[in-house]
Amino acid sequence: MSAESPPLRYAARVLAAGACTLLALLPATGAPAQETGERRNPVQAVAEALDESRVYVDPAYESAFPVEEQERVAGAVDASGLDLHVVAVPLAEGDAWGGDAATLASVLHDRRGGGEGHYLVYDGLGGFHGADFASGGSGPAHYGALAASYGTEFDGSMLEQVDLAVETALSDDPRAAYDEALRAYEEAHPAPEDTGADQDATEPQDAVVVSDGDTEPGPGLPVWLWAVPALLLALVPAVLLWRRRAAGTAGRRAVPVAQHAAFDNADRAQLDSLVEQGEHDLIEVGERLSRLDTESTAGQRAHQGLRHALDARSAAATVHDRMAEEGATLPDAVGVLVLLDMAEDEIDAVSRGLRAVVRRRHCYANPLHGTRTKVTPWREFGGTRTIRVPLCDECARAVRDRVRPVVLPAEHEGETVPYYEVPAEDSVWAATGYGTLTDDLVQRIQRGAHRRSRS
Repeated sequence: MSAESPPLRYAARVLAAGACTLLALLPATGAPAQETGERRNPVQAVAEALDESRVYVDPAYESAFPVEEQERVAGAVDASGLDLHVVAVPLAEGDAWGGDAATLASVLHDRRGGGEGHYLVYDGLGGFHGADFASGGSGPAHYGALAASYGTEFDGSMLEQVDLAVETALSDDPRAAYDEALRAYEEAHPAPEDTGADQDATEPQDAVVVSDGDTEPGPGLPVWLWAVPALLLALVPAVLLWRRRAAGTAGRRAVPVAQHAAFDNADRAQLDSLVEQGEHDLIEVGERLSRLDTESTAGQRAHQGLRHALDARSAAATVHDRMAEEGATLPDAVGVLVLLDMAEDEIDAVSRGLRAVVRRRHCYANPLHGTRTKVTPWREFGGTRTIRVPLCDECARAVRDRVRPVVLPAEHEGETVPYYEVPAEDSVWAATGYGTLTDDLVQRIQRGAHRRSRS
């Protein structure tokens, strides 16, 4: 892949955006005490600013999105009548919205009173996240953000992406505009043909793709050149150790099991660890539910949230008990953790008195990759069909580069396959994508669908 390819240019933009965010945050550490008081509620500050204008841009981004351009975009949105808002603020782990654009949109929407609303939020990675809060509708912000990414080949400036995202959102058919942008991008960047060499390079090694170049090394290469692969191999354990430690802040540890590896080669100790984690979390969530005082919260919404939390926790306990009786499987162990996350989301909403649940979205390819995800188009290998599912950053980059991501494996009919390739009638996890494809995962388990799911 050349240095000028869109994915590499996009990666460079990610690094640049991260540096800008860091520089924007550094002055805050030395801020006077009186300024600290003014910054105690950044969510409220942004919400109040959106009451005055459709566009809010933090001063750190004003050079990329000048005030006069903000006013121009705000005027176009006002004239359209669509309740659309554009937000660009630095995002960082540990801030008021956890460094996540989707969470920021949800929290802002709730703080502003709920109802219908559409948000284009800068994600800090060189693109925008679109969130739509409306019953039905055409998803203008969602498709606007996607169209901006593909329309600028993941390489547009902030202003270029804002213009295209807003233009798409305000169009008569945002979905059609996005489809056209995606078609144009795929025509300009066709997927490589599925040759035998490509098949060997990508499918057996889903987690890692190594390119050796177009020619094989000749016998006359210097000896020192052969030391380079050895040096890289020596660095692999250090990189893996760093990633393992970092996983504690990014979500539960991923399981980088090769997609075609036999299940009996999987690390049994890790599976046992996941089962134990589920058992521990079942107890912890149960204690949180017992301490939850719904009498002091917002009436019907609190009782409804409590019931949903109890249902999700009960579904997790049902799957856990079934594993104790029939033996643990990786998909079931992961399912218990996902269900408990759903219960915790409901508990948090009740505890904070929120009108709506800010539900975390797990990575569709592998829920163990965590919940810092973004809805991403994923085109099937060797085909033309596309699904739109939440993916973590690593998996999103993989599917954009037409490389198979590190998926959650499952055993089906004696073979190890991606969990989502198990027939829906045989796996509740595949049928629902662990709750990312449908909203009735808990209800299906209550109806006994999990008893068929032994993948």
